[in-house]
Amino acid sequence: MVSGWRDKKIKTGHLLSQGEARINLKLEGINMQRLAEKNILIVIPKDYYMESEFDPVFEAMNAEGANVLVASGKLKEAVGMKTGRTNPDVLIVDAIEGITGDSYVSAAKGVRQVKGVFHGVIVIGGNGARSYLWKDELLRLLLNDRHRSGMVVAAIGSAVPCLGKADLIQSLEVTTEPGNKKAIKEIEDTKGVVVNDPVTSHNRIFTVQNADAVEAFLNPFIEEVAKTSVK
Repeated sequence: MVSGWRDKKIKTGHLLSQGEARINLKLEGINMQRLAEKNILIVIPKDYYMESEFDPVFEAMNAEGANVLVASGKLKEAVGMKTGRTNPDVLIVDAIEGITGDSYVSAAKGVRQVKGVFHGVIVIGGNGARSYLWKDELLRLLLNDRHRSGMVVAAIGSAVPCLGKADLIQSLEVTTEPGNKKAIKEIEDTKGVVVNDPVTSHNRIFTVQNADAVEAFLNPFIEEVAKTSVK
């Protein structure tokens, strides 16, 4: 289990909510943008991504000052599980061009460039994760490379099997959507150990049970990415 802001005490001695803690820090003049100069890649299925996972992650990474790109298997508008619509910035294959230590990460045929490499990669779930991401060999390479390079990787809900495909969760306790038998089987087939926890974290690998657990995941993930070196 990963602890969050509610475990922190700031001067007053009482436990603060996440919102109270952030206001307190801001008043004390502390720079709240912990991910300034860091690059975050959010990977979504090309269709049927989970908006309730994507939206708070996207907003939080931007609020922390990160350079955020959204990657998918196509550049056309991605359709969410409900009414969401997102235009990816970059193809997964183009994101891989930037993980070799080159000075720039390629993004959508020159539409946008981000200096450096991706310090964190988050894979979003939804019904499309099984169809479009579980067997994506390019995503497997991306996740494996980022972790081997000392960066931080995460997957939410039905996207957690992507970490298994990348050979990152062998013998690790991980979480996924309760009752998602196909996701659980995929995880167990790649030697992961499924536990009923909202969030798990081990050696820069995060798994998140579902959208309800995203809030508990965000602060520990941000703090872990903040530790990575800027390249």
